[in-house]
Amino acid sequence: MASRQRDKVLALVRDSLEPLDAPVIAQALDVHVTTARFHLNALIDAGLVEGVALPSETVGRPRKGYAAVGTDPAAPVLRALLAQLGDTAEARRAKAAAAGRAWADGMAVAAPDGAGLPDPVTVVTAALTRLGFQVSSTVSAFGVHEIRMCDCPLRRIARDAPEIVTGVQQGMIERVLERCSPALAAQYTVEVGPDAAAGDCGVTLRLARTTTLPAPPATELPLI
Repeated sequence: MASRQRDKVLALVRDSLEPLDAPVIAQALDVHVTTARFHLNALIDAGLVEGVALPSETVGRPRKGYAAVGTDPAAPVLRALLAQLGDTAEARRAKAAAAGRAWADGMAVAAPDGAGLPDPVTVVTAALTRLGFQVSSTVSAFGVHEIRMCDCPLRRIARDAPEIVTGVQQGMIERVLERCSPALAAQYTVEVGPDAAAGDCGVTLRLARTTTLPAPPATELPLI
């Protein structure tokens, strides 16, 4: 139990674009701040985390923060670049969607076999898997396909700027569908949002038909 909780503390520190203090970590993991400090000190002893001084929010000694050893020194630059995408979440998401489409333009997309339309779930899950996302489940019902996944490749950004990550994912999936089959892309709208049950890492992608067509009952589809 302690080992799993410590792994969560380490993941939280590693995924953050800036050092975190113990109260923030305790609140994020719903544990007592003393417990958070216990695991952080153990991670320092293991050489995985280091303590850093943070500016004090009040008069007094600087707060102690924690950062993963070997943290990317470009993180502050990344944070500054992300801030330039716009002043509002809507603006940042729109520009991120354009980046997602450009990302998809650089990847190989297999042409569909035969004359019929390809299965959208197969197309999307194949693309996500190639890009390093972990697809956990797919469910189809009444013309809507829900693909639940873990946004591991973009997890560092997702914690502080979820609208950028969902924008990238939406644009990428839209372009993958267009490149695979324009006719298929015309039949579906793409929606991406956080999966409340899975925390920062969980994302649900919905492919909804633009027209109402008969569909089979809900079924669990095998992962690929």
